[in-house]
Amino acid sequence: MYGIGEEVSRGTRDCRVFHVPEYQRYYSWTELEWDDLWTDLYTLPKGKQHYFGTFIIQETKDRKTGGTDGSYGGSSEKRINLLIDGQQRLTSLALLVKSMTEQLEVLAPQTDHEEEILDDVEEMRETLHVEDNIYQLELLDEEDNDYLERILDGRNVPDPERPSQRKMIDAKEFFDERISELTESPEAVPIEVANELKQLWETILELELMVYVVDAGSPEKATLIFDSVNDRGRSLSTFDKTKSFLMRIAYLAAEEESEAYSAIRQIRQEFGEMYNYHQTMLESPYVGDISDDAVQRYHFISFFDWSTSEEHSDPTFLDELKSHVRTLRMEDPEECLEYITNYTSSLERGFKALADILDRTGGGGPDDLIDRIHKLRHATKFYPILLKAWPNFDDEERYELLKAIETYIFRVYSIGNHRSHTGESSLYIRARDLDEESPLDVWVSEIANIMKRYEDDSQFRRSLKSSNLYSKVTSQDLRYLFYFYNQHRAAKEKEKGSISLAEAMGSDYTVEHIWSRTPDELPLEDAGDYPSPEARYEAYVDRLGNLTLASGSWNSSWGNAPFETKRDEGYPNSKLWVQSDVGENYEEWSVENIEDREETLIDFVFEHWPTPETRLGGIENPTDAIEVLTHEERYVLRALCENESGAVRRVIHRQVSSLPDSPFENPESAGKERGNVGSILGRLRSVGLAERNKHTWYPSEEAISANVSLPAA
Repeated sequence: MYGIGEEVSRGTRDCRVFHVPEYQRYYSWTELEWDDLWTDLYTLPKGKQHYFGTFIIQETKDRKTGGTDGSYGGSSEKRINLLIDGQQRLTSLALLVKSMTEQLEVLAPQTDHEEEILDDVEEMRETLHVEDNIYQLELLDEEDNDYLERILDGRNVPDPERPSQRKMIDAKEFFDERISELTESPEAVPIEVANELKQLWETILELELMVYVVDAGSPEKATLIFDSVNDRGRSLSTFDKTKSFLMRIAYLAAEEESEAYSAIRQIRQEFGEMYNYHQTMLESPYVGDISDDAVQRYHFISFFDWSTSEEHSDPTFLDELKSHVRTLRMEDPEECLEYITNYTSSLERGFKALADILDRTGGGGPDDLIDRIHKLRHATKFYPILLKAWPNFDDEERYELLKAIETYIFRVYSIGNHRSHTGESSLYIRARDLDEESPLDVWVSEIANIMKRYEDDSQFRRSLKSSNLYSKVTSQDLRYLFYFYNQHRAAKEKEKGSISLAEAMGSDYTVEHIWSRTPDELPLEDAGDYPSPEARYEAYVDRLGNLTLASGSWNSSWGNAPFETKRDEGYPNSKLWVQSDVGENYEEWSVENIEDREETLIDFVFEHWPTPETRLGGIENPTDAIEVLTHEERYVLRALCENESGAVRRVIHRQVSSLPDSPFENPESAGKERGNVGSILGRLRSVGLAERNKHTWYPSEEAISANVSLPAA
C-alpha cells in the first residue's frame, strides 16, 4: 500500500513515467466522477488518508529521453511503465492539479509568500505534469495525448473533435469552477485560499492506493490481476469486464504460454479497435451517450444462442457468456480458446458495423435513410439486425434494408401508434436466428412479415383514415408524413422542396387544421348521419384530409381563420406545396373535400411506404415458389413433407437435421437453429406451402404433390 505522492515521486526518482496502452478505453469520466473526486479530496478531514483504489503497472524496457538533467550537455531519461489500470483517475487528477496551479499563480502575487507558492506550483507540475520536457502521463492515442498536453501546458487548445477531448475540457472547467468558488466570497483572503489549495495538494500526495507491478517479462499477467481486482464490484462497464474475463480465460485455456499470449494480444488489439469505434459512435448526431455495454448487448442479441429475453438483458448477458465460456473450458479447452477468438472478432465486426452506420451523414442513399429512421425515434430496436446484416451488403442492398425498417417504424409506431416495444422480441429473434450471410430478401421479408402482424395494408389504411388521427399520432410523425408529401408535390412541379426534413420536424413547424378545431362559427349546417352538425364536425376535424403542414408563424396568423380567408390570403403566402395545393384545388372546404384529399394523401403514403416487395411476396401459385426457395428452405420443406400428419417445430428440426448434407446440425439445440426453422416455416406458410394449427405444422396439398427434392450436394 502506497501514497500516490510516494508512488509518483518514487517513479520520478527511479526515472519512470506512465503511458496508457492503446488497447485501453479513451478518457470517459463525467461530472459524477469529477464531483466524487473533488468532494472526497476537499472534504477529507486533516490527518486522514483517502483510498484512491488499485493501480496496475506493467514495467517495460523502453525509455523516454527528455531535456537537461542538470549537467553540461546532459539529458534526462525515464523508464516507461504501462498504466494498465488507473488512467481515468490519474488523468482527472492531472486536470485538477492544473486548475490548482493556475489559481495559485494568480494568488501568489497577492501575498507575502509569492516565491514559496510558486515553488509549490513547480513541484506540482513536476510531480504530475511534466519534468525535463518529459510528461509524467502519456496517452498512446496521439490526438488525445496532444490535446491533454496542450491543456496541461496552457497552450492554445482547439475545439474538441472527439468525445474524450470534450470530456477533458469539461473536467478542467468543472475543477476551475470548484476552485473559483473559493475566491468568490467577499471575505476570501488570498493567503488563506492558497493555504487551502496547499492542504489539498498534501491530501493528493498522501492518497492511499494499492499498486500491482508486473515485470516486463510477463506482461500478460497484468490481465489476470486486472480481472481479479476489478471484476468484483469495481465500477467497470460490462464491456470492460468482458475484456478482462476473456483474456483471463484465454490464459487459462491455452496449453502453451505462447498460445495464451497470442490470444491475449489479439483480444487487446480488437478491444482497442472497439474503443475507437465507440468513439466514432459517440460523435454521431443520431444517438446520445450510447454505451459500449449497449453495443455489446445488441451484438449478444444477434449472435448468441439465448433462449429468453432475460438472458440478453444488461448486465445478465455477461453472466450467460461467462457460463458458456467456462463450460467450454471444462469440456474442451481448445474449443474454448477458438470460441473466445471468434467471439471477440465477431464483436469487433459488430462494433465496426454500427460505427459505420452511425458515422454516415449527408451522403444520400443509405445515409439519408439512416437519418430518417433516427428521426422516427425507434431505430435502436433494429440495431441487432443492422450490425449483423450490414457488413455483407453493398450500398444498394443497405438502402433496401433501411427502407424496409423505415416502413416498419412509420407504419407500426408512427401511424399505427402501437406501443414502443411492439414486435421488439420478434425482431430480436430474427436477428438471432438468421445467418449473417442470409440474402437481402430474407432479411426484408422477415421485417415485412412482423410488420404485417400489426399494420398490414388493410389495417394501415384504417389507421390513416382514423377520425382521431391528429390526437392519436404525434405532431412529429404527422410532420414527417407531410414533409415527404410536400417533397413529392415539389418534384411533380419540377421544383425543389422549400424546407429540409430537420426543419419540418423542428420547433418552427406545426400541424395545421384546415377547418380549425375552435372555429368562431361552425362552417357546416348539415348533420348528415351524425346526431348534430357539431358531432359531424368533430368527426372530421382531426382526420388526415383536414390536416396539413405549416410554419409556426403562419399558423399563429391564419390558423383559426375560416377556410375562405386562408384560401384567399393565407395559402397564397405559404411557401409549402402542401398548403398552396389546398387553396388552388378547392373553392370551398367540406366533408366531401376532406374525404377527397384524404384519399389523395393515402394514395401517396401507400406509394411512398408500401409493403416491401420480397422474393416470395408476389407469388400466387404455391408451386411457383418452390423454384426460388433457398437451400435451407428446401430442406425444411422436404422435412415438413415427410410429416404429412403434422409435427411441431421441434420434430421438424430433428427431421431436417437428419437429412443428407443438411445445413442444420444441432437438432437438440432449442435456440438459434430451431428459431431459424420456425422462421422458414413461416415463410413457407406465407406462400401456401405450409399450414399451421396452433403449434402443429402441416405440408399443404400443393407441397405434397410437388414431391420436393433436396438440393444437389
